[in-house]
Formats: sequence, C-alpha cells, structure tokens
Amino acid sequence: MNAVEILEKLVSFKTESTAGEDYTECADFIAESLETLGFDVKIIDGGNGDMPKPNVMAEKNTSAGNTILYASHFDVVPVDDNWHTNPWKLTEQDGKLFGRGSSDDKGAIAAFVAAMANIEPKIGIKVLFTCDEEIGGGDGLGFITEKYADWLKDVSLAWIADSSTEFVGIGSSGVLGGKIVAHGKGGHAGYPHKANNSIHRLLELLTELRIYEQIAAQNHSVAKSPPDSPYRNVWERFSITMLSAGVKTNVIPETAEARFDLRFLPEGNRADTESKFSEFFDNVRNKLNIDAELDFLYGHRGYLQEITPAIEQFKAKIAKAFSNIGFAAELGGNDGPFLHNLGIPTIAFGAIDSDSGFHMPDEFIRIETLKKMVKAVQEIYNIVPR
Repeated sequence: MNAVEILEKLVSFKTESTAGEDYTECADFIAESLETLGFDVKIIDGGNGDMPKPNVMAEKNTSAGNTILYASHFDVVPVDDNWHTNPWKLTEQDGKLFGRGSSDDKGAIAAFVAAMANIEPKIGIKVLFTCDEEIGGGDGLGFITEKYADWLKDVSLAWIADSSTEFVGIGSSGVLGGKIVAHGKGGHAGYPHKANNSIHRLLELLTELRIYEQIAAQNHSVAKSPPDSPYRNVWERFSITMLSAGVKTNVIPETAEARFDLRFLPEGNRADTESKFSEFFDNVRNKLNIDAELDFLYGHRGYLQEITPAIEQFKAKIAKAFSNIGFAAELGGNDGPFLHNLGIPTIAFGAIDSDSGFHMPDEFIRIETLKKMVKAVQEIYNIVPR
C-alpha cells in the first residue's frame, strides 16, 4: 500500500485517547505492516488492565549501528459534531486528506511505513508507535521508557515525528492540565434568591484567573519560538479550555467546573509551576470568598536539546524534502521528554502544517506534505550520518 492507502486504514480506527476504542486493532495493523517489511515487532501493553494500552515496538538492521529511533503516536483527540466530513473516513478534497489524526499523528506513521517499502536502510532503525500521547503519554512512551530503557540504549538520535513541518524542534513546552470546581447552593431556578449559583461564582473566579494569562506571558525561554509567534522566544501560556455545569434549565446547580491548560517553559519545572499557579489561585479564591478547589489532572515537563553536529546534519537531510526550515522549540507538548530524560539526543519534525486544523474539526494533511514526509524518512534512513 502507498502512504495514502495506509493513512486511510489508520484513520478508520477510532483511537480517541479518552476511550481507546480501536487501540488494539490499530496497533495490530501497524505491527502487521511492519512485519511484512521485515521488522522484528512486539506489542507491549502499558496499561493496568482497565483497557488495552498497546504500544508497537519494532527494529530492523540494528547490527549496522548508528540507530535512529522514529517515534509517533496513533491516539487522537476526540471529535465533535462540527465536522463537515466523516472524521473516521479519509476524504480527499482539493489536494487535502481530511480525517481525525490525518496530520496528528497518523500521517507520520503512514509516511514511515510507505517509505520503508521502498528502501533498504543503511543504518539501524528502532520504531515506537504508541498510545496515549494526547493525555500525557504515561501508558505509551512513558511506560516504554520506564520499563524498556535497555532496548533504547543503542539509539544515537530520537526523532519525534509529531511536530510542525516548519522547523526542526529542539525542545517542547511542559504541560499541565487541571480543573477548578466552584461550589454553591442549588435550588429551583424560579427561586434564585434561595440559592447560591455555582455558575455565577465560577464566572467571577475565572474572570480574575484570566489575569494569569498576562503573568505567564512574562516568562520566556532561552529557546526560539516557532515562526509567526508573537514573541521571539517561547513563553508560558494559560488557557481556560472547558466549562461544565447543570442538569436542567430550571435547576440552579450546586457545582460548576472549568478545566484549563497551562504550558510552561521547556527548561521549566513542573513542581514550581504548580506551586506558583496554586498560590495565585488561593489568593483569588480568598479575595472573592468563593468556595472552590483546584486539582492538577496530568502533566509533564518539557525538554531542551543542544544542537549538535548530528542534529545539524539531520536538518540538512530533512531540508531535501522540506525547504526553508530552521530550529525552534515546540509551543505544544510531545513525548520528547521521556526520551530526552534517558540522555538520548531528541529532536522533532512531523507532518503537521500550521493550518492543518490539528485538534480541531476538519483536520487534514496535504497529499503533498504526506509525500514530502515519505521522502524525509527515506533521506534519514538511507544515508549513513557521520
């Protein structure tokens, strides 16, 4: 199968990280595809038994030395009702292939498998196609790096194929996801004077918490930002991303909940970031005299990679497929910290164009971008780095 055909199959699997519905089927398809190409393949479950958490580990030609790891993820963010095409059926329109995960990150998997069908690699290859990246990666690449670190000892460079087409990533932001619950007194909506509306209390709280957007933006990294960023260097970001409350229009709810995303600097510390935001939250809550609590749901630190001669050479090869690329750190997070924490030089480059709508309805990958990604994989693995 060519890259488009492989991607069509991958997109058909419903692999939302919050449900994992087709995790097993997707992992099996990837494993079988790699086995057909002569890879030694294992599927490792990183979960605790509540639901399957399969991760595909594969290797080929590792006796050649100078092994480069290719890592990507097959889980995707959830879909909503705002799609104009079927998110689980790859649909071509005007040179674009629409489908959930087409750019983030199943396109990178399809490109790798298609590329391997046409070359005999001159260097060693190790591959990790994992689950759960979209919710922190703990049962995916996090599990593999914890339990199978010895398998990665001979890796000279880790390529996270979950990134932009505009630059080679030499770091990624740290990620914190959390929730805020405001409490009130419920009641009949016809008698609001007898209640204490938790939605109103939450809105008051969130209005003050938005000040943290400006506080966070004052913190800047030493790492350069991606193209078209408002700041030259990567900065911290705070966003309120979800709201929920109530069961019926005529019922004043007891509780109201908001969720947020906090991106901290690649070289930053998770504990320090949690402490700083918690202190700000407590001050706001006490100032407004609102009964509310803060919980951090998930998170991991980022990483920052030194640019070595080998990484310079990697960029030069990628530039044969994608022109005008430089170095920058990711604004988003990826699985890079898990590998970087093992002491493995780690960079990122993927098939995500800036306008591809990743994490949004009508996500797509350009056919031309998919072809370029195939060429990039071939350039990296068919030439021996010095």
